[in-house]
Amino acid sequence: MTTSAKTKGSDSERKVLEHAHRGLQLITEYRPKLMGKVQAFMAEAMQPGVLNKQEKERIAFGMALTQQCHYCIALHVRACKHAGVTLEEIMEVCAIGIMMGGGPVLTHMAEVERALNEFYLNENGDPI
Repeated sequence: MTTSAKTKGSDSERKVLEHAHRGLQLITEYRPKLMGKVQAFMAEAMQPGVLNKQEKERIAFGMALTQQCHYCIALHVRACKHAGVTLEEIMEVCAIGIMMGGGPVLTHMAEVERALNEFYLNENGDPI
């Protein structure tokens, strides 16, 4: 990435994730049994199997990008970092996402940049 400083915005990606978490807490309060099953399904789906954790996170990130979900983009960029997915791999997934989703996905690169600035890059834009 060639930017030299973090993009400034009204919310950090960490705040975006906190907001998403509060929404999940709300539905869990009203439908705990249902959300327990949803969360168990999601956790099981992301367990290594034929595909390893990195592969699953790259797929999930690509799907988040093509679905144009800024909460999911932030979540899966962070999860990719934790799984050891490289910045170069993130950019390759982005290229495939843009190929599949066109201009609307291309505009969501702004969300990717915000998440990268939060989880992958330091204040000078260098990988961490």
